[in-house]
Amino acid sequence: MRRFVFLLSLFLATSAIAAEAPVVLVTTECQDYFVVDLGEKHYALLEWFGGYRPEKGDVLVGDFAHFGAQDMTVKGQRLRVYIEDYDLTQDAINDRLADKCNK
Repeated sequence: MRRFVFLLSLFLATSAIAAEAPVVLVTTECQDYFVVDLGEKHYALLEWFGGYRPEKGDVLVGDFAHFGAQDMTVKGQRLRVYIEDYDLTQDAINDRLADKCNK
């Protein structure tokens, strides 16, 4: 019984980290950046590194609240991304993309 409770609490802790976010913008001119909608008018800027290449409308599953490289899933497939920034407003996303694309 103790093992079951431990496994259940481990599952719940792991599930709480994963979130779903739809891809709302994919750039090709600007390296491999894309934007996901975190809800409540907040967005995250991600850079694609490998695996499945996300398209607009895809729903990614992962942890969007930490900077750095991460593995995520979409449509049952894995992809590797780098979270440039998260919890951004629309204006902040536009500024970050303009900064990235003008380099």
